[in-house]
Amino acid sequence: MKFILFVFLLSILFCSKNLSAYEEISIQKTSNLKDYQDLLDVISASVTEENAADIIENHLYNINFSSSEISFEIDIDKLSKNLYQKGYKFNLFMINCSLKENFFEFNQNFKSCPNFKILKYNQEKFIYLNFKDKYFRLKEFNSIDDPYKLWINLLSKKLNSHQTYVDPKNYDKIIKFTGNNPKIISYENKLVKIETKSYFSKIHFQFLINFF
Repeated sequence: MKFILFVFLLSILFCSKNLSAYEEISIQKTSNLKDYQDLLDVISASVTEENAADIIENHLYNINFSSSEISFEIDIDKLSKNLYQKGYKFNLFMINCSLKENFFEFNQNFKSCPNFKILKYNQEKFIYLNFKDKYFRLKEFNSIDDPYKLWINLLSKKLNSHQTYVDPKNYDKIIKFTGNNPKIISYENKLVKIETKSYFSKIHFQFLINFF
C-alpha cells in the first residue's frame, strides 16, 4: 500500500505536467550581450561547438529583457533530442551554470555551480571538477586544456536504455538533469528501481546523483 501511495504521489508531482523538460534561466547582461541574437549565440556557444542558434531558437520560451538581466525558459528535452538527431556534439548539463560569465575559466569559485580547479598531487597537476566540498578528477593538466572543451566532453551523449536503483530523494535530480521522467518499476530496501531511456549512461546517472 505504501508503494502504491508513493507512486501515486510521484505521478502527481512529475507526470501530470512534465515541467522537468523546461529550465528557467536568468543571466546577467554583459557588454557583449546586447540583444536577442547575442543571447542565441551565447547559448549556442555554451552547449556545442557547432553553430546551433537556429535549433536553440525553436526551444526558447517566455524571453524577457530588463536593464540588467535576461530571463527565459528552454525546453531541454526537445533541444537535446534535436541536437542529437543532427549529430551535434553537445552538453546541456547544467546549462544555467555554463551561461555564467567567466564560467569556462580555471580556478573559479562559484558557490552554486561547478568549478574547474587545477590542483597539484605528487608534483603533477590535475584538473578537477569541484562543486561545494566534492572533487572529481577529469585529467592530468596540460597547458592547452580548455575548460569549455572539457565541459562539452564530460558526458558523452548517446541514447541509452537501462535499469538502476536510486534513492527516492534523487528522483527529481534525474528529471532535472535529463529532462525525462524515468519509469518506476519497484520500491524495495528504501530504493526506487527505475527504467529510463535517455542520453545518459548508468555511470553518468551515478556521477550526477552523487556529485551534485
